[in-house]
Amino acid sequence: MKLNERLIVFIGLKNIMPETQELEEAQRLISLNEIEKAAILLWKLYSSKVPATRLNAILGLITTLNSVTENDKLLEITNVGIEIATTTKKDDVAVFLLGKKSIFLSTQLGFLIHRQKSLVLSANIFKWINFSTEKEKSEFEAIAQKRLGIEKEIQNIETTISDFWKTNTDHYFRGYIFMTLGDLYSLKFFNDQLDFMVGGRIRSKIGNIYFIKRWGLDKWLFKRRDRKKIKDDNDKCIYFLKLAISEFESGKYGKEIAHACYNLAVKFKLVFRFGKAKKYLKQAQQLAETNNEKRLLSQITIFRKELSDKNKHIRNYVEEFGLDLP
Repeated sequence: MKLNERLIVFIGLKNIMPETQELEEAQRLISLNEIEKAAILLWKLYSSKVPATRLNAILGLITTLNSVTENDKLLEITNVGIEIATTTKKDDVAVFLLGKKSIFLSTQLGFLIHRQKSLVLSANIFKWINFSTEKEKSEFEAIAQKRLGIEKEIQNIETTISDFWKTNTDHYFRGYIFMTLGDLYSLKFFNDQLDFMVGGRIRSKIGNIYFIKRWGLDKWLFKRRDRKKIKDDNDKCIYFLKLAISEFESGKYGKEIAHACYNLAVKFKLVFRFGKAKKYLKQAQQLAETNNEKRLLSQITIFRKELSDKNKHIRNYVEEFGLDLP
């Protein structure tokens, strides 16, 4: 939402006072972590006939909708935002939204990979079994085709936004582009782990043992080439998130540094680097308190409890939200 605070001026809503005030109120509600109230206002503004108003509403909704349960809706409004930003020649905003689209597509890709793995689960355990039915075989092949299209689109977007940050000198937007690339490679890391894992009852049990994961020994369950790709995903994730912090520091954007540090702490925690996670979480909290970032402070409080658990009870979003494809 911090991007919105700047984009309202950037896009130019100077002569639409009622809508400007409603956008500012939505921002205030989000900062207070009153997401449902903010979303009501933003959906109202999304119906505006004024392109600038609608675009700002989209930027706000991206921060309020759940990327797991409302993925399709996020992709829909992001496409609308890209079209508006392109038409109104707001190139920075268009690139920012393209980056967000790559994140939402990667989330969708993760669901598809999970479904494919479910379809061939029997074959992975019992070598003489292939697909249970022709219907499952057809579904598997359809998913494979859909994946190819999504993977190609993600790669094209990544190229576009990478070209952008190489020619843009604005610390604010470069910081957000690096944040996006960091999130993208984080999702690639987990998607590739799932995709490259070769099944088998014993191998699967070994891979799910906590201390195998805790000490990084699960990497030996992958082929050498796949292991290198997974490591590269994680290295790039950390690299881009650190670049984001550096860019925000150069521009002296305290709130954005707080969010970037929190983001990096989350990524370190997910790969069992708890010391690094604590370091960046502490920095995020200090900056969030200085800048009165109430929503972020609430997230930090929750995350600190999760960090103390040291990944012993990781949430299964697919199971929790019933997201396994039918």
